[in-house]
Amino acid sequence: MTTNHPALSGTRPRQARQANTAAVLQLLVHRGPLARGDIAKELSLNHGSVSRIIEPLLSAGIVRELVEQSTRIGRPRVPVELDPSSRYAVGVHLGLERTTAGLIDLAGHSVRTRTENRDPADSAATLRRAAELAAGLADSAPGPVLGIGVAVGGEVDREAGRVVRNDVLGWTGVQVADVVRERTGLDVVVDGNVCALLGAELTFGAGLGQDKVLYLFVGNVAETGFLSLPAGASSGGTIQGGFGRVLVPGLTGGGYGPFGENGTDVALLAAARSAGLTATSLTDLIRLAETDPVAIGLLEARSAQVARVADTAYDLMRPRMIILGGSGAPSDRWLEAVRDRVETTPPQALARPQSRDDPLVTAAAGLVVRAFFTRGTAEGAGERS
Repeated sequence: MTTNHPALSGTRPRQARQANTAAVLQLLVHRGPLARGDIAKELSLNHGSVSRIIEPLLSAGIVRELVEQSTRIGRPRVPVELDPSSRYAVGVHLGLERTTAGLIDLAGHSVRTRTENRDPADSAATLRRAAELAAGLADSAPGPVLGIGVAVGGEVDREAGRVVRNDVLGWTGVQVADVVRERTGLDVVVDGNVCALLGAELTFGAGLGQDKVLYLFVGNVAETGFLSLPAGASSGGTIQGGFGRVLVPGLTGGGYGPFGENGTDVALLAAARSAGLTATSLTDLIRLAETDPVAIGLLEARSAQVARVADTAYDLMRPRMIILGGSGAPSDRWLEAVRDRVETTPPQALARPQSRDDPLVTAAAGLVVRAFFTRGTAEGAGERS
């Protein structure tokens, strides 16, 4: 079905061209490769407008033409598709004990990754080294680099590029973007982990082309990101919050408590140790659950907690999709266990993340790639060859 994209109308030619270019790029990401006629039909544009959009993208190498497809009637169709290797982005994740940086292409594929352990208390040294890692990766890129994305936990002021507060790292009012930008000379986007993870799923993964998507992150913290605007909208449509206050059943019985205290990995591993299990990570506990009934019981109890949170989120927001991310995300068994326990959430609305490689590095770089797709230009601001 053909629908009119709301951004395609407008009286200012430059703005209209940018909106149309953004729509074409996102259509190729979601549905490509497509012939020009199909693009025109999908976006309710005339063929001349589509050609005027495609030609600069071809010249810049962002899209490429494929082999002609002969038709019985009319001219041959020449599909075009996004060239993932035409541009790159660097992603940096500032974790509790280590900094991880990676170089990805426009399809979210990892080219290379670097990881360093560090002291989280020394924010100045952490950011210096993060900027050095990012600069090294940008210099090694096989093509132009659009910019650098930085993902970090806690409260983040995206516009200022600043960590407002991160209790885990012990950071308050730490300027991130300026430090990285000064060292690399590239545009820098900084955002919270969950907003970045949600953006990556909308750009590369399970939420591709979707709207009303909720990302429920369950790890050492419990956070959510929710996109309520159409999928082509800017990151301003993303709401980040938490469901830590939702009351959930305890892991070992004994009534109810806040999910932020009883449902995190910290609480789960503490319950495992109290039960005499040797597990220092969720991966260890999942491995034990192959045979140990106590480990099985703990993971089933955690699945019941997550199902209750998912139902609460669904009742409040009615998302089309709930992506269950965090430390349990790699387990299909966990996803199915949550699906079995939800009451109001349609089980098929629950999904696993699909972003590749290191999810938080891909998510960080995805901040830049998503901005590039929605900017609607054949060239990226701050781009370095």
